[in-house]
Amino acid sequence: MTLTATSAQAQNWLDALKGVATTAIDKVTGGQLTANTLYGTWSYNQPGIKLSSSTNTLSDLTASAATSTLQSKMAKYYEKVGIKAGACSFVFNQDGTFTSTFGKKTSGGTFTFDAASNQLTLQYNTGLLKLGAINAYAYMNGGNLQILFPMDKLLTLLTALGSTNSSLSTVTSLLKSYDSVKIGFEFSK
Repeated sequence: MTLTATSAQAQNWLDALKGVATTAIDKVTGGQLTANTLYGTWSYNQPGIKLSSSTNTLSDLTASAATSTLQSKMAKYYEKVGIKAGACSFVFNQDGTFTSTFGKKTSGGTFTFDAASNQLTLQYNTGLLKLGAINAYAYMNGGNLQILFPMDKLLTLLTALGSTNSSLSTVTSLLKSYDSVKIGFEFSK
């Protein structure tokens, strides 16, 4: 059992290093890493989470390490609403069109991606989900694509609650190191 636990911890740190490396490359290239790898078919793998700090690279490493723990906890909730590996996918085409499949429902439309800000705008206009425009962010995390939504208001609320609630103080002390929290989905090719 000890060997398995050690192996899992090593894998978490390896994943964390891959995440930090791709984040650094994406920052240096102005988002071009994500822009160049966005096209293709992506299958849902696990919840996506991005904690980021504009000033502290060590915080980015710590965030990447903490992310795998948060992802495993969130996966249970995602599965309750039918979001599980193999049940969801996105296809991004070079002509600016996309399709998304959730369960047996396929919808689509057009998308734009701003590499400098990593903002992904999905304009749903076909299928059952005619939702209009949805703004998200796309990032590479190792070899996986994350499509995430800002949760900064939640971050502000949790930080405020943590200052008055001792049971939340550990979580909020960690969150104070980050400027931004984004939650969504992680896909693999």
